[in-house]
Amino acid sequence: MTWITRSCFKTRSLLRFRVCLSAATVPSVQSSTKKQCFHSSAPKWKNPKNLARDTRVAGRKRFYKVVDVKPISPPWEEIEYGSEEGVTAPTVDNPISAGVDGTDSATNVSLEKPTKATMQKYLSPSSSKSENWYGVCLDGRLMKTPLGSTLAVPSLSLALAIASEWDAQHESIKPAQMPLMTLTCTALDQFATPAVREHTIDDLLRYLRNDTTCYWADATEDRLLHRRQSKSWDNLHKWVECKESGLGSKPAVAIGAGEGLIMSRMRKTKAYAGLPHEEELIDNARIFLQGCDAWTLVAMQSITMEAKSFLIGLAAVKGSKTIDGPVKNPFSRDTKKAVIASRVEEEFQIENWGLVEGGHDYDRLNCSIQIHSSLSLMQCLSNA
Repeated sequence: MTWITRSCFKTRSLLRFRVCLSAATVPSVQSSTKKQCFHSSAPKWKNPKNLARDTRVAGRKRFYKVVDVKPISPPWEEIEYGSEEGVTAPTVDNPISAGVDGTDSATNVSLEKPTKATMQKYLSPSSSKSENWYGVCLDGRLMKTPLGSTLAVPSLSLALAIASEWDAQHESIKPAQMPLMTLTCTALDQFATPAVREHTIDDLLRYLRNDTTCYWADATEDRLLHRRQSKSWDNLHKWVECKESGLGSKPAVAIGAGEGLIMSRMRKTKAYAGLPHEEELIDNARIFLQGCDAWTLVAMQSITMEAKSFLIGLAAVKGSKTIDGPVKNPFSRDTKKAVIASRVEEEFQIENWGLVEGGHDYDRLNCSIQIHSSLSLMQCLSNA
């Protein structure tokens, strides 16, 4: 079993966020004769429970020839495929990595495998009426998730997209080029567990209380940045205020650094640090998150963490699968606008001070990949 983790770091003058780790799955074929082990360079006299096996797959040579997709049973049922009923499908196991090997190499990773009941409850997509599930195979063997469940998705287009990610790995495997694999395994292994879901919901609500789109530059101090923020975020806030499609309440906005610090600090009358949003907005946001299936929740987490904005994540996810209400969703079927809205301040600074190669260009790429892949996941499920 393995988890490939990455951290999203961004700094802002008013905000400090916890670093969260996303997980991805990478398979390893087990030999029928002798199991090959890879050991880390840690001294042999240390506690073996704390020694991670050096089975990182980045840069590893491609070990499979054919990638294909097969219809299979849902993950909460016994996986069967083939012409004969009851035939157990051969599988591809995963090497050990962060969060699964007993080391402190990952945070917020649950080792508790979801039950069949919670899988059926949270993995059944709310945006799809299809009951067909599909698995991805390497050389005819079904892939598994880090916790040992069969990699099964409720959409043929999503299964084909994941298969194309694996088939695009030519001489060596590059996990960073498989974002849909990351999101899918996180949904299957993590977001079908109630405890993990509640922890994730609480984290996302902390982003809402310190939402990037709610901290504006003072027009008297930085007129150009204020204008840029207004262009990208005004329509977003109007949509959020709409009861039919948004959260039914206007988010609190801080103008200027001084006002932001004063408004976001903790007080006796406020149980948390952050902007004083109305309780209706917080309650409606929690209700929305609690009603999300695992696929929607993983997309929400990915976009929110990358944009440092719950409101951008909400509008992007809803815009990918719902029809506009009385107020038009600013990101309805337009992923590029969501990317632009999440990078207003960074792009403004780049225009003024220039681009740092190896820093700003990678930030741009990572932001685009995370948001586009998350919304591609949602669209694949909507079209199932």
